[in-house]
Amino acid sequence: MNGVGTQRRITKKWVIRHRNLSAKQRLLRDSVLMLCGGFVLAGIRVFGAPMPIGACFVLSVPFGVCSLTAMLGAAGGYLALFGVDAAPDIALALMMFSAAAVFQGTELPLKKWFFPSLSASVFALLDGITFFGGNAGNPTFLAAKILIAALSTAALRSSFRGSRKAQLFLLASVCAGISGLTAAVNLGLILATACCVATGDPAVAAAMGIALDLGSGFSGGMTVAAVLPALICYVLQRREKLSVAITYLVLTNLTLLLFGANSFANALCVFAGVGAGVLLWQGRIQNIALAASPQRSAATTLRNAAEVLEYVHGCLQTDGATPVSEAEEVYDGAAERVCRCCARFHRCWEYRAQETYSALSDTAKQMIEKGFVEADDLPDAFREQCCHVEGFVTAVNQELEGMLYRRRYRMELHESRQAVADELSCIAKYLRAESDPQRRERSEAAYAPEVGISSVGKNGSRISGDRGTCFTARNLEYYVILCDGMGTGEEAAQCSGDTLRLLERLLRSGIAPEEALQLLNSSEILRGATCFATVDLLQVDLTTGEAAIYKWGAAASYLRDGEEVKKIGTATTPPGVGVGGEHAPERYELSLKGGELLVLVSDGAGGMETEANIAAFRGDSPQELAALLIAGLPAEDDMTAVAISLRPCTSR
Repeated sequence: MNGVGTQRRITKKWVIRHRNLSAKQRLLRDSVLMLCGGFVLAGIRVFGAPMPIGACFVLSVPFGVCSLTAMLGAAGGYLALFGVDAAPDIALALMMFSAAAVFQGTELPLKKWFFPSLSASVFALLDGITFFGGNAGNPTFLAAKILIAALSTAALRSSFRGSRKAQLFLLASVCAGISGLTAAVNLGLILATACCVATGDPAVAAAMGIALDLGSGFSGGMTVAAVLPALICYVLQRREKLSVAITYLVLTNLTLLLFGANSFANALCVFAGVGAGVLLWQGRIQNIALAASPQRSAATTLRNAAEVLEYVHGCLQTDGATPVSEAEEVYDGAAERVCRCCARFHRCWEYRAQETYSALSDTAKQMIEKGFVEADDLPDAFREQCCHVEGFVTAVNQELEGMLYRRRYRMELHESRQAVADELSCIAKYLRAESDPQRRERSEAAYAPEVGISSVGKNGSRISGDRGTCFTARNLEYYVILCDGMGTGEEAAQCSGDTLRLLERLLRSGIAPEEALQLLNSSEILRGATCFATVDLLQVDLTTGEAAIYKWGAAASYLRDGEEVKKIGTATTPPGVGVGGEHAPERYELSLKGGELLVLVSDGAGGMETEANIAAFRGDSPQELAALLIAGLPAEDDMTAVAISLRPCTSR
């Protein structure tokens, strides 16, 4: 039994090592990306001169290993691509890394203006020394580079904090940087074309085109070649893969030809970019789309939120604890308290440990079932060898009492975790449904509902524990809800009223009935409800006449089809009693488009006579049927009857 604790400690150490290894892998991945990013951004050039964007990239992340690798990548890129001409930029990268270390832990890095101002000032000093030291240059170009240092620092820092516009700047900068890495193949043109095809956003196309033109002397050809097909596809609403691919292949190459930038190598690059864009179609790269569609951005936000909730749901569902026998916990605790000081401890619990465990395990099941143990319950062999039987029995009973408390705590904790996990899962499903771009709202109903309601309180009381409502929600879904509070009087009315209001709000917001009922169950468990309400929830599609009824603890319902009456539902516990397993609503599918009558009743109105009265009813009015069912019963409890049918809209 001590071995169980040892196994638990070993498992815990293994988990910690595993997580550390995973963190190291992530750090290695991020470091390599920052190294490559610094090198690529160092390759940005305007009129053949290096730009300080690669040096400012060092400040995009907090001081640490990633900022170090970014600095090494930027310095190496400047040195490899420009040599001594990029000395101010190399010095800027080194000084920005030093500044990140010096100001770490202070409030200055939290101010948006601090690092942009610092990078611009330092670069002005470094490049100014070169300028006034005899290396003649254009003062206007020098001022523009100082401004670029400030703006790029602000944009790169914002890109790592989730700003979409800043992320677009970073992607465009990467495109400009890699365009000059090789002379034979324009990698920037491939990346720009792939981004334009994948996103379908003219703003992305403009950013990519300008980035390519920066390195080619502002000819304008790359910008027009990127924006023209993007605008045509956007205006004509062309988002089919084949048509978009053909548009980019034809117009991009034609534009490059008109601007004198067309070549066999560029044509191959355009073809490769279009192919890559088709492969990335509507993938993660689409998240950089900014101005094309606010709905697209909102849908992405909803999907991201759903992913977060699903992740947390998965964490709550996972129980990493090692299962331990409850009997072992009890015996280990008793042995620690009584046997540890006994002269025979080593004999019983070390040399003959297996015999001791075997003797005690025979009484484990009986002990757990009874909730206590007596001396006579212990095996004769154990009692003959033990010097402190009475003390051991007393210790076992004390440990057993503590174990029972811990068991109850673990059960309540598991139930609460499961309730929270269910809530998160329901909300995540709702967010995913709301983010679906293919979702369409229906506007024309084929059927109109007719509802009849009759209700009376116990002994004619004006306060009834039954509550009901009916309404049309989104997408022409019609709902009828009947809740029966436990007991009678104001407490039952309050309980059923709270249940009804919560369900109505959830359903009106667009949450599916299954998720709405699950959220109701979880909320009842988390708030520790002592009064419960049963639920009858009818969902009717007014466009097809098909329906589904969800029953959770409610009395049986009845469906009359001609002269046949079908009983629906069985007795179950109401929501709020537990999670998982049998604690879920019953779902029954049915159709009301053929003139069928569905009757929902509370517990007080259900009985042997109810089915007979429904079968004997020869009318077709839901209100008359509901009144008939209540009128013929003694008011010994709160009673409610709801009758529903559908009529074609053309007959009204």
